[in-house]
Amino acid sequence: MTRSREDWFDGLFRDSLNALLRRVMVIALVLGVPTIIFLFIALAPDDPVVAWTYPPLLAFLLTYAWVLLRRPEHTVRFSRIALIMCETVWVAMLYYRLVTGPDITAAWHGLFPTWLLSHVIFLLVGFLVFTNRQALVNAAGVMVAVVGAGLAGLLPRGGEEHVLDLLRFGLYLTFIALLLQVLSRAKARLAVAVSAAHQATIEAHQMRDMAYLDPLTGVANRRRLIEELTFQADRAAPDHPVAVVYFDLDRFKSINDTFGHAVGDDVLCRVAQVASRVVRQDDVVGRLGGEEFVIVAPGTGHDRALQLAERLRSVLPQEVGEPLGVQVTASFGVVTLRPGESATAVLTRVDGLMYEAKSGGRDRVAGAL
Repeated sequence: MTRSREDWFDGLFRDSLNALLRRVMVIALVLGVPTIIFLFIALAPDDPVVAWTYPPLLAFLLTYAWVLLRRPEHTVRFSRIALIMCETVWVAMLYYRLVTGPDITAAWHGLFPTWLLSHVIFLLVGFLVFTNRQALVNAAGVMVAVVGAGLAGLLPRGGEEHVLDLLRFGLYLTFIALLLQVLSRAKARLAVAVSAAHQATIEAHQMRDMAYLDPLTGVANRRRLIEELTFQADRAAPDHPVAVVYFDLDRFKSINDTFGHAVGDDVLCRVAQVASRVVRQDDVVGRLGGEEFVIVAPGTGHDRALQLAERLRSVLPQEVGEPLGVQVTASFGVVTLRPGESATAVLTRVDGLMYEAKSGGRDRVAGAL
């Protein structure tokens, strides 16, 4: 069965409604329960409506508080039940006060402003706890019940002079309900638009990640490294050195051949994680391909870059090799990017230094300005 857009929106934001309702209702309970207790003590001796309705209302509100605290997943459902019960009680109170009051005019005026504001609040809460369509049906039911109960209480007692005011109040509730309906639909459209924009942002980030991140290790890929080197070459200067660290894992093929490609992939991922942890936040760690990695470190001079490479070289065996039970070392080349130098040129220079380190016995650092 196909869900309507409104039902989809209702389901999408059900958790948000739960959280919002809990906050609103907790505030209402904190203020409402003491108020009900005070009014009951003050009015119950002289008002039978208060004497009979306030105790069960208080018990219901306390049960409501328990639901909010202990069963938050039922907040929306319980709120709907509570709203319908309150609307029913208030309509019954309208009729009761009109037919039992000693004077029909005094009874009518005694309903304002509390009774008026209560029904406005009911409409507002209805659009919060129901879907748009359900809230509109609820509002129509409230208006029909109010006008019907009011006519039933006024006409038999000669209160025709107040019928026009009753109908005006019905129109007033109708206007509020229609306004809330418009606002609620606008909210739904806005929420759908925000959701679509959020999804588009996620997809854009995913596409960017596919374009610039190595799918295995999650660090920058060759394309991202080339762009970063090209960008930094335009900024490189004596007062803004840019270091390039190039390292290649030693005898990585033997790891794949001996332990399998799954272990080899795990080694690459762990190396990327360790390298990302060792560098600074503004440095770029990337996998050039295979077992070759590059670090672009803007604002880092040659001596500090050598220290960075030595630190990474020293931690790889313990942090990558030992947990996996394999021998993991790397050979490093370190250079400083020259102003305007192409990415291909700097990678060629640093690659030559890395091979010097391998020729010198592996597991070492070779550097040049």
